[in-house]
Amino acid sequence: MPPAKEQKQDNAQPEARVIEGFDPRAFAKNLAMEASQVVPPNIQDEDKKFIVEIVHKFCLLCGDALVKDVKYDLNAQQASIITQFIGEWTFHKSVDLINGGIPLDLRESVLQKVAFTVFEIAKQAISRNLPQEQVITVIENQVKNCFRNAIDDLKKKGKIDEALAENTMSQSSIDAMSQQEYDQEHLGEDLSDAKILKLASLALLIKKLPEQKAQNIISKFNQSEAQVLLQYIKMPNLEQKIDKGITIRCLSEIKEVLPEPKVVSMDRVYAKLFKIVKTKDKNEISNIIENERPNIKQFVMAPYTKELAKIPSRVGNVICKYLEEKLS
Repeated sequence: MPPAKEQKQDNAQPEARVIEGFDPRAFAKNLAMEASQVVPPNIQDEDKKFIVEIVHKFCLLCGDALVKDVKYDLNAQQASIITQFIGEWTFHKSVDLINGGIPLDLRESVLQKVAFTVFEIAKQAISRNLPQEQVITVIENQVKNCFRNAIDDLKKKGKIDEALAENTMSQSSIDAMSQQEYDQEHLGEDLSDAKILKLASLALLIKKLPEQKAQNIISKFNQSEAQVLLQYIKMPNLEQKIDKGITIRCLSEIKEVLPEPKVVSMDRVYAKLFKIVKTKDKNEISNIIENERPNIKQFVMAPYTKELAKIPSRVGNVICKYLEEKLS
């Protein structure tokens, strides 16, 4: 029989591996906090919470996996860079999913695929000491392909329609943020006095709009302009601080450069419909449309049946307004 001391050593559990100088939990928490500070102003509070929580979740999972990975034997700097890549791309693609209109319950599956792609590519590239510029380029290209495939997969499974898929794939939070950084670096304080006056005048109008419409308008501006707009919108007694003559002139100039209204997309119409009926009783809705044509009934009941109707978007928009009146 072996000595008691040796037997105790045989049964002892191996010590948990650590990467000296790298604390996965603290690092994930810091990245989530940074994410919370740069969420675009058009993002609603509920969606902002989702972004911050998913960034924290994936960064923590990444950090823990790197610590346990004995194959690559990464140092603290390498582990931090890989985790940061996970955080940045999770953040940007979360924003793209939200701006694209992807429902909350479908977002995480897409982001999991993106995070896994970033994790594998970054881990291999960084462990081979590739130049950082090359690593960034490779990851970005792989993320674009992965994101496109994930959205296409949702479309093939019937979870989103063609319009919603195209709208989501056209989003690019990272390009928007890069453009903003470029503008700040090369143009400096681009907001001239004239532009600030126009934003303040526009804020007067936006303050009177329903919250959703106001958010839609604000989302069309770059981040620096949107922040100025929000500051003026929240400013008490704004009406008394701007000369009415200047306001009228500024709003007239804004109107001259506004593009012609676009046709409302069907995905926006459905989003509006879902919002109208989500808190209403199904029977109440059925009674309102009892004598309507079958395709109209199919459209209105889509939030319950998940069966979309083929009707023109302008017709859908009219039906939504009719429902709003009936249910108000």
